[in-house]
Amino acid sequence: MDAVDVFIENRSCLDMDIYQLWLDGEIEEICRLPFLTVQLDDTPSSKQILASYVADQVRTFHLLEKWLHSPAELADQPVFQLTDSCRTYLLEKYYTFDRQFMREILGRKFNKFRRKDFEDECRKTGVKLDSCYRQYENMRRVWKSVSAMDGCTMKNIHETFLLPDQLARDYSCVLFLSAYRMEMASVNLTKLPFDYFVSCAAEMMKGWTCTTQPSGPKGVSETLQANSEGASDLRIDKDFFYSMKEFRFLLERDAFESFRRAIGRNVPIQAALPGNPEIFRDSVRTMLTLALNVHHSKQFRLLFADITDKLLPAWKNAAWRNEDAVAFLNGFIISAEELNEFKSRDARLAGMWKRFFAVFNACVLRLFRTDEKPTVEFVIGQTS
Repeated sequence: MDAVDVFIENRSCLDMDIYQLWLDGEIEEICRLPFLTVQLDDTPSSKQILASYVADQVRTFHLLEKWLHSPAELADQPVFQLTDSCRTYLLEKYYTFDRQFMREILGRKFNKFRRKDFEDECRKTGVKLDSCYRQYENMRRVWKSVSAMDGCTMKNIHETFLLPDQLARDYSCVLFLSAYRMEMASVNLTKLPFDYFVSCAAEMMKGWTCTTQPSGPKGVSETLQANSEGASDLRIDKDFFYSMKEFRFLLERDAFESFRRAIGRNVPIQAALPGNPEIFRDSVRTMLTLALNVHHSKQFRLLFADITDKLLPAWKNAAWRNEDAVAFLNGFIISAEELNEFKSRDARLAGMWKRFFAVFNACVLRLFRTDEKPTVEFVIGQTS
């Protein structure tokens, strides 16, 4: 008599432990896992029952996958009867990614790749090849769906793919960094984890894109209001970046010396650490140069690398703490507005200055920190 495996069910019964293993690419290992074999006898029939059960679950997940690619259709599909909580769980787990793997591909364009193209990432991160490919294809699918949408990308991802806010935020930040192909391969950057760059990207999307909320003088508010209409936070406000060239006067000799002295007055660590006058001078020049050139696409792409290669080494060599960096960065912002050369110019400059360096300084502080959850936060206009 031929043996036939038949499973007849009304409501779909999904084994979420097997689902997670399927997502992780551990298919070959499933039948040998203790949590599946502990209740079965070590007999051929028991092993056959287990193999049939696992095969049915895996087959079900493969059938479900096409609806997981289109989450809006998952609730309406007639094949599988799923509760709302089950659908939510399936989608969240399917689109969750390994942060170490995502760090490896951060900044890449979302071109079409084959499975074998991820062998290097598989070897470096320990993530199975099938899982690497699925995670990349998920990111590429999200990019194709939301890249042309206006408004808040996190909200668009949440509504299109029904993902929780935190996961949608992570996706939006990865898309932003990849849209501009941010350089991530320099020696100093390879040491930094995925979450550091997500934090920086979130600050940039909030403060440097065309969807930035209006604030500051009337002229600045009107410009931001106009730019935010029909815009996406995946698109940098290029007009704003170009306008940063108006601060070139701060590199002129007299204005630069006045600026440096003002920082020395406003930053209490000036006398506390050796070598600070030289560090202040070089840091101010580096920060101004990066701001003036950020409108060039290549310079923006290299921004993280320039911060870690040109700005932060001197701070670390001088054994600056997070508190010292916060004090300097806050002093940098407030000192410029005290200069007569600054006050005598267009009133828009104050709003532009704060808008740019609030984001820039937050990124600098994030990349400078050596602890995962520092106790000092960056606040404009305060010194410590």
